[in-house]
Amino acid sequence: MDEQAFVQTLMSVLAPDNNTLLKATTKLQKEYYKMPESLPILIQIVRGHPDKALRQLAAVEARTLVPKFWGIKNNSSAKVPDDVKQQIKESLLLSATQDEVPIVRHSAARVVSAIARIEIPNGLWLDLPATLIQAARSQKKDDREVATYVLFTLLDTLEDEMASSWQEFVQLFAQTINDPESMSVRLNTLLALGKLTEVLNSDEHSAAVEAVRQLIPAMVSVLKQVAEDGDEEKSNSAFEVFQMLLIVDPAFTSSHFRDLVQFFSDMSINKELDDDVRTKALSFLLSCIRYKKLKIQALKVGQTLTERAMQIVTEFQDIADDDEMTPSRSALQMLDFMAAALPPSMVVVPMLNALPGYTSSPDPEYRKAGILALGHCVEGAPDFIVTQLDSIFPIVLRLLGDPEARVRQAALEALMQLADDLHEQLGKEHAQLIPILINMMNSNDGPEIWRRACNAIDAVLVGVDQADVEDYLPTLVPKLFAIFEQGDFKLKAASVGAIGSTAIAASTSFTPYFQDMMQGLSPYVSLKHSEEELDLRGIVIDCMGSIAEAVGLQAFTPYVEPLMHAADESLHLGHPRMKETAFMFFSTIAKIYGEEFKPFLDGTTKALFDSLTQGETEDGEEGELELNVVNVGGSAVSGTIVTANGDDDDEDNEDNWDDLTAVGAVAFEKEVAAETLGEILSHCKHAFLPYLERTVEILRAMADHHYEGIRKAAISTLWRAYATLWQVCEGQGMAKWQPGIPLHVVPTDELMKLGQVVAQVTLENLKTETDRSTVTTIFQNVCETLKICGPAILADSDGTTILELTTQLVLVLMKQHPSQLEDVEDELDLPELQESSEYDWLLVESAMDVLVGLAVALGPQYGKIWEIVSTHLYKYAGSSDPRERAVSVGAIADSIKFMESAVTTYTPKLFQLLSHRITDEDQDTKANAAYAMGLLCYFTEDKTFIEKEYPKILQKLERFLARNASDNPRLLDNAAGCIARMIMASPMNVPLAEVLPALASVLPLTEDYEENEPVYKMLVKLYQASNATVFGMTQQFVPIFSQVLTPPEDQLNDETRAELVELVKFLHSKEPALVQNFPALLQLVQQQ
Repeated sequence: MDEQAFVQTLMSVLAPDNNTLLKATTKLQKEYYKMPESLPILIQIVRGHPDKALRQLAAVEARTLVPKFWGIKNNSSAKVPDDVKQQIKESLLLSATQDEVPIVRHSAARVVSAIARIEIPNGLWLDLPATLIQAARSQKKDDREVATYVLFTLLDTLEDEMASSWQEFVQLFAQTINDPESMSVRLNTLLALGKLTEVLNSDEHSAAVEAVRQLIPAMVSVLKQVAEDGDEEKSNSAFEVFQMLLIVDPAFTSSHFRDLVQFFSDMSINKELDDDVRTKALSFLLSCIRYKKLKIQALKVGQTLTERAMQIVTEFQDIADDDEMTPSRSALQMLDFMAAALPPSMVVVPMLNALPGYTSSPDPEYRKAGILALGHCVEGAPDFIVTQLDSIFPIVLRLLGDPEARVRQAALEALMQLADDLHEQLGKEHAQLIPILINMMNSNDGPEIWRRACNAIDAVLVGVDQADVEDYLPTLVPKLFAIFEQGDFKLKAASVGAIGSTAIAASTSFTPYFQDMMQGLSPYVSLKHSEEELDLRGIVIDCMGSIAEAVGLQAFTPYVEPLMHAADESLHLGHPRMKETAFMFFSTIAKIYGEEFKPFLDGTTKALFDSLTQGETEDGEEGELELNVVNVGGSAVSGTIVTANGDDDDEDNEDNWDDLTAVGAVAFEKEVAAETLGEILSHCKHAFLPYLERTVEILRAMADHHYEGIRKAAISTLWRAYATLWQVCEGQGMAKWQPGIPLHVVPTDELMKLGQVVAQVTLENLKTETDRSTVTTIFQNVCETLKICGPAILADSDGTTILELTTQLVLVLMKQHPSQLEDVEDELDLPELQESSEYDWLLVESAMDVLVGLAVALGPQYGKIWEIVSTHLYKYAGSSDPRERAVSVGAIADSIKFMESAVTTYTPKLFQLLSHRITDEDQDTKANAAYAMGLLCYFTEDKTFIEKEYPKILQKLERFLARNASDNPRLLDNAAGCIARMIMASPMNVPLAEVLPALASVLPLTEDYEENEPVYKMLVKLYQASNATVFGMTQQFVPIFSQVLTPPEDQLNDETRAELVELVKFLHSKEPALVQNFPALLQLVQQQ
């Protein structure tokens, strides 16, 4: 090798000229780095070249070549002689300890670590750790700095080998963490201790864990000093250690956790610290809530964290979109996450308590902070926020008219967030909101206000009825299009989004604007010359999908072909979001076209399959060195260099980092593709069958993907595929399913085969799934499919499927499912937490929904499952949380309904529970209990027990039959249904002369039409039995019959309607005058 030419080529890498740099790196890769001699020459440069930048570059490159030429590892032969190896090691140790430039010393130390990684596991260089420990105790500060740094790098690369010597390391680190002279020694020790925590655990190294735990306060002191010094690079490394502490063995932090939360909370509000430090402190707190939520809840620090976060938000200077994280942005992010992770009492209630003070403050920054905090909390607790809307909405209206533009801007942001999650409730306020928003679009406030006004309209209109939207169209549509025609791309995007929502809300009423709007928007579906144009193109295509939904198939057909072509072209433009936009457009058109989408299925399925089967990393060819741009920092050297990344130090992605890995754009794309397949197959039905097998094959393979969004979408679409195939088979003549196993109706072979795949994939996922949202979505799919398709998917030879599914449901009800657990050392010592966040409760509620689905599918056989799950439902029915009581009592009611007579064995216990809950302070719980009680009376065969309780039940129901404006309307309807079922079950035990007049006084029912069925079936039966009391009240009942037999049609199901019509005909035949004054009844009587 020409050493001089090699060095010259290496120096060219540092040249500012890109062409020179690329030529040099190509030559290094293809020529010099294939020769073993390059490694010792690089070490010579590290040791003695006068150019410090070249010394660092040589060390970086040498590190990448060590695995290639050193040999030993994987039984590969050495390309470097042993005597040269020894010289290299000696030279590197000298450079690591003596070079005047810190970053060169560090780079040399990394090469030492790379060599040690190969040699030590193979019984070589075993004296290195002892040498370093001795150097770390040197009187010379520089020796201590280098030794502790090299020890850190060794722990980083040889974790298992080094862990066996933990005693020596911990004894050393207990000294060096408090080094009196060098901040670098203390920081290196902190980093090294962080690496130790990644490999030590309580089961195997309990003494080591205890020893390190005692050093946590000293580690905190190092972080505090680094933060106060303002060294961003050092603070990044130090914060990383504490982030990792949250996901390693919890024993390290268990006794210090409260203090850690307090320390980082104090740091987050300390304005004397750099914003970057405060942002990282907030990031740590956010991670605490994510990984240690139960401990945060048990410590009851939610209120303090909420109040401090709101205070930090007052520093917000600019709410324009920006990726840069600041303390105020991080605080809003934390409020958002806390509202979802913690119970409302710990976050939303403190926020709402503080809200009036903030929004009434003379300081506009406080008014802005208050309304921003509200907006960021609503997504996490919408059910609670909606109960407070009467007090919240006036604040929003007031701040929409605030004298300060930045406050109005924040109020628009909050309104959009409120409407996104409470669209039905906000939609009811359209008469106040839409005129305000239109006026804001007409104001002189500028593009930011106009844009957010468009966004708010986009969100609010989702909850507005078509008839109400019609009044706004003549003003709103031209204004939105006028804004769209302005030059600002963000403004165009916001306005076209609002146009799409307007079209959806207006439905066919949008037709007069359809042609002009399509003509105005069409040029934008071919934009592709910049990121902004591509973003806008995607939003315009999405808007056109909304317009298609509004105006319908016939009107939109002329535009479908060119738009499908534009969407297809979008797949190949390389923009991260264009594929998702195209996929969503495909699903929209499939929804409109149904089976007529068939001509497009070849192209769309190919695109979706290609997306789902693409790789998620772009690996170079084997043996090829990948070029990376790396930053060369430090006080002495700065610049950018290109290196040949052949280093394999990072080839093993530690398991500890799995949860922290960012999700790539390709993974998001695959999630959308899987969801789109579900939409298309469910709408195209029979036309999709040729693509079903490939769909199932791909989605089955993706059900254990590392990204939870893909797992959720894949399994959800598999369930939709099963339900769709079932509906197709029924449409082709397969008999309607009947409850129970063995199956009364045997599905087709294709259905049975698909059902086995779906059940297997689902159960495998549920056993290990750690993402709550994924489990919730799976349960929702299971429930709906069981109701549509019955028990076939549960059927197997030995009942394993039902048993395993029930096991997972019980784990969720016990809050012991993997998605509900934390890695907590002292989990058994945690107090039983009485409250749940809304998202946590949603998982439990979805498990109860599956139980109801099982009851529907199994019928009376569900009684066997009831024996297993009833205890848990009883517990929730006695919860201090009214939401939990209401839902669990509702699940109990539906279980009784489908168990039918199988409920008999459980009658006394159920009666005791329902009798108590029928007087519950919560009206939803009372209403559900009344419903359940009626079903129990109707289905139980333990007549001796239940009939003697009739007087008590009727006494409790009596008050419900009085119309009280404050009562939940369902309460009255369910009480009426309960009484009707009691009468049908045992008319002799109900004082009809007293009860029927009271019942007649509340008819017809206005809220829960399902309860009309027992009411009118009961009356029909009494007439059929010639009951004197009911005959005596016929004049009261006939006007009621007239009301329920006229629109709305959904007041009665077909069977009940037919029975009631026959009754009316019978009454007319006996006494025509009774129906003479009711034209609707006369018309029914006259029909044959």
